Amino acid sequence: MRERFFWIGVLVIFSLVLAHAQELSEPEKNFEYLWKAFDRNYALFGAKSVDWKALYRVYRPKVTPQTTDDELFEIMSNMLGHLNDNHVRLTSEKPFRIYFAGILNEIMSKKNFKSASEARQFLNERPVPEKYIKSELKERMNGLFAFGWVAEGIGYFHFKGFGNIPLSTAVIDEILKTFKDAKAIIVDVRKNSGGDDRVGKLIADRFADQKRLYMITYTRNGPSYDDFSPPKYWYVKPDGAHRFTKPIILLTNRFSISAAENFALAMRVLPHVTVVGDLTSGVFADVYGDTLPNGWQFGVSYKLFVDYSGFCWEGIGVPPDLRIINTDEDIQKEKDTVLEFAIELLNSGPPASQEEPGSLANIRESLAKSLRANIEEESIDAAVAGFHEDKKRDPETYYVDAEEMDALGDDLFAEGKPEEALEVFKLNAKEHPDLWWTYQKLGKIYAALGKTESSSKNYDEARRLNPKSYPWEKEAEYKIQLEKTLFTAGPSALKKKFDQLRKTHPNFAEYAERVMNNFGYELLSMKKNEEAIAVFKMNVETFPESWNVYDSLGEAYMINGDKKLALENYEKSLELNPQNTNGKNMVEKLKKNE
Repeated sequence: MRERFFWIGVLVIFSLVLAHAQELSEPEKNFEYLWKAFDRNYALFGAKSVDWKALYRVYRPKVTPQTTDDELFEIMSNMLGHLNDNHVRLTSEKPFRIYFAGILNEIMSKKNFKSASEARQFLNERPVPEKYIKSELKERMNGLFAFGWVAEGIGYFHFKGFGNIPLSTAVIDEILKTFKDAKAIIVDVRKNSGGDDRVGKLIADRFADQKRLYMITYTRNGPSYDDFSPPKYWYVKPDGAHRFTKPIILLTNRFSISAAENFALAMRVLPHVTVVGDLTSGVFADVYGDTLPNGWQFGVSYKLFVDYSGFCWEGIGVPPDLRIINTDEDIQKEKDTVLEFAIELLNSGPPASQEEPGSLANIRESLAKSLRANIEEESIDAAVAGFHEDKKRDPETYYVDAEEMDALGDDLFAEGKPEEALEVFKLNAKEHPDLWWTYQKLGKIYAALGKTESSSKNYDEARRLNPKSYPWEKEAEYKIQLEKTLFTAGPSALKKKFDQLRKTHPNFAEYAERVMNNFGYELLSMKKNEEAIAVFKMNVETFPESWNVYDSLGEAYMINGDKKLALENYEKSLELNPQNTNGKNMVEKLKKNE
């Protein structure tokens, strides 16, 4: 009997100890959330040879229930600092703190900026004093691009970032038309904070002599540090209304960041390009943002970018062919020693060709692009048959890009060609069977075609495959269920499903407003205006204090032609948020047309 009571006592004590261990304090919960987010999603542990679990063993014991916010922020920052990654950031609002885990944090700290706005102003300034521009300095896209002549026969342009593909295409074509008779061009990406890599590629295409591989990217997609998606290949190739293949100098420095560095990877494979200046920032991969339980925000690099040879420059930066920097004294005197050297170099004669034969060694054909072209020229059946025929070739000569296939299917569906879109997504699912969102899109298309059973099966498969690791995947867990309900059971069932999720899934509250808002806009894009209005109205009923839900409902009524209800909702949005610029503009527009 005593032995029995002894073991019962042991079990009780063990249960209490276990329960206590599971009840983490707020500082511990926040540390665990941060560490686990990086453990599951950060893509660069292998490339940087970082032992993340060892860092846990060092820093986790430093966090206790008594840890203050200041101490926690410092502990987290110190741990993240080992990653040497400018994309990795940690911020808090009250009080305002910001930490970047790379060399930029060190550089910016030395400048002793008094505020974040002062730092932004520094980064927004052009690196070249206007005295160097010998002609009118023309600016485009609200100052994003600037160009002019810096010497006889030498054109110059600087841009601060990469964005808006159509506008950037028009601007780069205008610039190259202006410099068509130049003997050389200086392209300046110093103080360029990055953006859309597709814009960098389209600019580099204007300077390409032939198709060359410059970058390969992968997405972290599993719990192991070496779990990655199939490779995505990035090529430069001659394109555009105006092209330039005479000598080019590319100016870079530590403030050439992210997409500016990927642009540098593209330019440096071209034989007529010489890179002058300093190493770039050393941060290439795409980043996503997340929020800790205490409201602090952080960024995680979730992709791996390598050059054509497979080398990863993360934490290092793209090296210049010829290194030269502006000193602090140069900057104070508004003297751009780097630009002066570039002009002197070009005037001394064309620089030697920078041959990169490795960029020509792995040229593959995108079967997604070939499929797109074949669908435009022939029937979908013939195009699909051609796809299968192409796959019989040497696998080293082609690739099937999941994102390109996805975009093709989306375009076909938007063009009112659901049967063609269905075949494309079926191909994508076969080529990439683990991509949950492909099955979600198959579910939507089958529903549009009236095939409810097939629709339901694909939505279920999407939920099964979704790892719910990234923030958008966590949202998708609910979006898939709502979408399936609407498309297979109708609007009345959607309200019941929405209410059920709110009652049975406590985490749904974190995503509900955003999920429903995005869902409503997706329905608008599908021309399902009444369904979109129903979704937006649910959001208004659920979140009556949110100005954005009224703004969205107003837009839906506007698109549907109900100007009276559109005005009412825009006015309600403005009442809740007088700073809503879109609401102000729409109210003025609607009242003017009354």
